[in-house]
Amino acid sequence: MSKILTISGQRGGSGKSVTALNLAVSLSLYEKKILLVDCDPQGCVSEWSGVGAMDHPFDLAAVLNGKATTIEAISKTEFSHLDILPAGFNLFQLALKLSRLVANEKILRLLMADIREDYDYIILDAPSSYGYMSIAAMAAADWLVVATPPQDNWVEDFHSLLKSIQYIRKTHGTTLRIAGLLFNRCTDSAQIMNGMSGQLLEDTKNLIYDTTIPRDDAVDQAINKKIPLALHDIKSGAADGYLKAAREVILAFNYAR
Repeated sequence: MSKILTISGQRGGSGKSVTALNLAVSLSLYEKKILLVDCDPQGCVSEWSGVGAMDHPFDLAAVLNGKATTIEAISKTEFSHLDILPAGFNLFQLALKLSRLVANEKILRLLMADIREDYDYIILDAPSSYGYMSIAAMAAADWLVVATPPQDNWVEDFHSLLKSIQYIRKTHGTTLRIAGLLFNRCTDSAQIMNGMSGQLLEDTKNLIYDTTIPRDDAVDQAINKKIPLALHDIKSGAADGYLKAAREVILAFNYAR
């Protein structure tokens, strides 16, 4: 049975979608069978993965609308072990309708239950903020990977995220937990420590991944080309960072068994 991880970042520009795409690609390079689910109406991971340019008739909105099955909406990618369930702006209007009922926040979880036997990991890219699709993506997951740059207010954002987790656990009866905090666009590890300023408890500090993703122009270059880092420059610092992060994720879950 697959591990379902939602990549969460509570502010725009947190590196959430970049992390979702490149972590999924990196896990696939370790020959893990991966499904990447784009839950963001902006469709960034769909576009950057290259699937946005394909003539693929269905996406997540079509599945939620009942116009396609999940299997019909899943697309192959250039990576043999990576599939994607894409999204686009039509998801925005549908999300407005679904948000009217709290029970609809579990729809994605039900969809993932139907296919989780087919993958080692299912990675969901949650929109920033606390809208319907963000909550639904977190409610669908067993684990959260928190993507964040080492900015001054990252601790405040993390505390807000903890409140969302408490809401989802209480409302939907899930066991949602934090797998780890993955820092991106780092210049050095001191940035992370300085941002703490004594505000986090020791057990929370233990959630921070040993791996950090360095600030790297290759990230923007890959985005401009609409391809993952591994296809642009797999030897770049950021690409190497995501490979190490993927390895850390795999080892953590193996150890948890």
